[in-house]
Amino acid sequence: MPRAACAAALVALLAVTGPAQAGPEFVEGKPVLAPVPVATVLDPEEAATPAAGRLLARVARVDAGLADSSYQARTSVDEASGTYRWDCSGMTTWLLRRAAPRARAAIASARPVARDYYHAIRKAPLGRARGGWQRLAHVSEARPGDLFAFLRSPLSTSKITGHVGVIVGRPVPVPGWSGAWLVRVADSTRGGHGDDRRANDVDGGFGIGTLLFATDGAGVVTHYGWFGLDSPWLIPTTVLFGRVTG
Repeated sequence: MPRAACAAALVALLAVTGPAQAGPEFVEGKPVLAPVPVATVLDPEEAATPAAGRLLARVARVDAGLADSSYQARTSVDEASGTYRWDCSGMTTWLLRRAAPRARAAIASARPVARDYYHAIRKAPLGRARGGWQRLAHVSEARPGDLFAFLRSPLSTSKITGHVGVIVGRPVPVPGWSGAWLVRVADSTRGGHGDDRRANDVDGGFGIGTLLFATDGAGVVTHYGWFGLDSPWLIPTTVLFGRVTG
């Protein structure tokens, strides 16, 4: 969703519901905070498991060869020409089939959506893997090659089930904002995140950008900011982090 449209829709919703999460002071829709550098990491050696390393390598391969991309429900990929047309769950499924087939096979749906990935992570144990998945307890535990997933916010009127993507950098705490973290992610969207080359891309598709995650203080993410530190609002929903192991 374009930034202006997103902000307008949320203004209307929040006028009724009220802001669900307090953060730093906001002036003209932007938090009063200094910029925070968040590095993109595509080196498989930085991943926590071999499967996550393979997943990260696949993301790096897509990014390096990207010539054309768009956001669409039907997945259409031509690696030779660098063409990747998919939505967030289509991208994730395509990557997992090639990098972590056991994790993909653990999801029964022939065409998983974001909600399916959220529940796959939710059902996975903490501290160990089962069926190719392990759930992470705290956003700070996430490493490049891990995945994030969340369900559609109760504030949203969209028909999509949520969002899913791959983490491509270590989470960075936001100075001056207790419990807030910035995370670089690779995903497929209609519009970009913070520090994202898709900012003015009408077709959307694959790209890398920064999300902001606000936690309850114990590391459980309760809100996200779509545009990183430039997010005018924080959207309430639970965000989960998972690690593939096979």
